[in-house]
Amino acid sequence: MVVEVNYKLRNWWIDIKRNCEREIRQLLGGLTYLIFVIPNPHLIRALLEFWDPVRMVFKFVDFDLAPTIEEISGFIDMPYHECEIIVPYKLSSREFLQSLGMKSNPTLPSLDLGWIHFDFLYSRFGRVDSYYSFIDEFECSVEEWETYRLNAFAIALLGSLIFPKIRGRIDTRLDYVVRDLAQREGEPRKTLVPMILEEIMRILSACVDGRMFFEGCNILLQLWAIEHLYICSDAVDIFLGYDNKIDNHPRRMVAFTRLVGFVDWHIFLTELESHHIQWKLHWLSTPYAIVSGDDRYFIELIGLKGVQPYTPLRVLRQFGQT
Repeated sequence: MVVEVNYKLRNWWIDIKRNCEREIRQLLGGLTYLIFVIPNPHLIRALLEFWDPVRMVFKFVDFDLAPTIEEISGFIDMPYHECEIIVPYKLSSREFLQSLGMKSNPTLPSLDLGWIHFDFLYSRFGRVDSYYSFIDEFECSVEEWETYRLNAFAIALLGSLIFPKIRGRIDTRLDYVVRDLAQREGEPRKTLVPMILEEIMRILSACVDGRMFFEGCNILLQLWAIEHLYICSDAVDIFLGYDNKIDNHPRRMVAFTRLVGFVDWHIFLTELESHHIQWKLHWLSTPYAIVSGDDRYFIELIGLKGVQPYTPLRVLRQFGQT
């Protein structure tokens, strides 16, 4: 679980967005706004107590609740309709380094295990002088390095906040994901939305079964939960909802009473009833919703590490249905 955003990632974003903000936004939507959100691990640990791994929903006193594709898409400003899904691919160590303009490096056995450390990426791409500090490791020009630097940042952000691993490890499959996200002329757009939701739901069930580290995007799950736990003014929510949903989240939730500690959150969720929550998020204005497969009542989401069933039919009230 991400309990604190790495300050190096924050500094990297502040530096790189001066010249590449538009390109990063096109690639990652609004995910960069998560860099400045303060994680709330107490809320996530409390929510885990209510996750039903069979029904794939949070089960409270008299209602069920679960994140949906449409809500995740709205939060991160990334489309999903008429977009192709991404099927992750594990790269060899040579393929991974070559995709970043680097030479083969036999001193990186972690690549054969499918991960690279955040600090490796930051030291080679995080600072404006990184290219010249490690010039012997690159097989590209400094102009080409600028492009590779953008991809390296996207990999680092996804691996740190969206699909985190323990002790700063970054899954090397994210290199393929980032390159697949980059829209090429004449090719259909790809989306990351189903993969993010799959990883959140998969790790919720895994943690209920005893897994210790939360590898899904706990910061996004935290924002989603608070949006449903607070009934705010329609006018305020709609007015502020035109901006990025992550960036203006604190303004929309300004009157929400912040609880402190796991015990307080657990008591609050234990006593929570259906008439005390925000069912349909006001800024969720999609005219359609994905609720089932062609011949099944559930949908199979492809994640970074597997496939997860998704059953939005159980939470139709979140789409405004009764």
